[in-house]
Amino acid sequence: MKKLIKNFVLFCGIYAIAQGSHCTIALAANNMDKSSNVSTVTASTSLDTNKDISNSKTIDGNTNSSNDKSASENNTPEKANSNVNQSTNYDTIVKVSIPVSKKWKISFNQPVDVNSLSGKIRLVDNNNTEVPLTFSSTDFGMSVIVSPTNVCNPDTDYTLTISGNIVSRYNKTLKNPTVVEFKTAPVISSIDNISVTINQQDDYTLPTQVTAKMSNNTTTSVNVSWDKSVDTTSIPGVYAYTGTVDGYSKPVTLSLTIKAFEPVPSIMNDYRIQSQIGTNLYNYLMNYDNRQSVLDRAIELHGGDTSNNCVYYASEALRRAGMTDLPESVANTNQLTSQLQSRGWQTSTDLSKLLPGDICFTISYGNGPTHTYTFMKWVDPKSFDYAYICDNQGYDYNGDAYHKRNIDFQTPTKDAISYFMYLA
Repeated sequence: MKKLIKNFVLFCGIYAIAQGSHCTIALAANNMDKSSNVSTVTASTSLDTNKDISNSKTIDGNTNSSNDKSASENNTPEKANSNVNQSTNYDTIVKVSIPVSKKWKISFNQPVDVNSLSGKIRLVDNNNTEVPLTFSSTDFGMSVIVSPTNVCNPDTDYTLTISGNIVSRYNKTLKNPTVVEFKTAPVISSIDNISVTINQQDDYTLPTQVTAKMSNNTTTSVNVSWDKSVDTTSIPGVYAYTGTVDGYSKPVTLSLTIKAFEPVPSIMNDYRIQSQIGTNLYNYLMNYDNRQSVLDRAIELHGGDTSNNCVYYASEALRRAGMTDLPESVANTNQLTSQLQSRGWQTSTDLSKLLPGDICFTISYGNGPTHTYTFMKWVDPKSFDYAYICDNQGYDYNGDAYHKRNIDFQTPTKDAISYFMYLA
């Protein structure tokens, strides 16, 4: 039994702890049988997260070439000179770029006395200035958290040395010192505040990344999270958003200016020119307050009923656009189609001719089209799949009568278009 204990190998593992990442180096030490040869410690996993490079060394996240000075495991690192004897074999040297707030977790297969580690685990910078460390353990010495008392400097070389004469509580010693050389990553020095100006009803979402100026005078894109989303671009004004970036203590601000819609004098495409009524209708419905006013009147015309108001909505909008003789009693899609035809409106199914201000009708199940709405613009001018439209169904779209809708295809809740009408 004594011989078995005597030959027990003391292992340790180093884990880099920061920002939720897990970086591992598994380290093996020699046994304490005096007749045995000293074993060289081997790194089985690099400090670079997401990379497994068994039995190889890593510099800044990449496997180093054989002509690097650290390629031999028996080389003596310059930064370790003050820590260990020159004749001692060294463990694999690893160089990576890591966050300045990194802590190190050293795990052992035998418990160690945390209070005995002072001077046996050291951290020095590139000027060989020692960085004060604190040691803690929550699992009876099976692992030790090594924490610099101050955040490391960015873009700086450091050497973490684990002395080979660390002794476990069972009097087993890790003879081979372990040296981890690393360079801290640059930190964010500043992020400019953002100002954006868009037109009313433009599509806009807050950026997921912003440009950060780094401490090494470079720039990089970093992820940002915002305190709220852009609910609507329907209402003109200036809106402020506050963003948070990991590793940056200051807030990022974005100012969004939504310019009020300016009415257009005419509308056309390669096939036709919109009538004045159609242009007036488009300009009128591009105003949020106007759309809401039309909806209120449509509900009133329907006796207070808040559903099935699409014809009341379209008819009221047309009257406000200049078709004053359109009866307020028009209540269904067949009646509206007939009223428009009697006024010279034409029917078409060619979606390439569709213009903002045209009146669209969906498919019929025997009793006339199921719905009507005013076409405002294509979401993608090269596709007839989706469009922005105005109708009474804003309750399905954050309360705004102006919203996206499927056009040339069916969904479980929204019918496809059958035809549209326009005044030639």
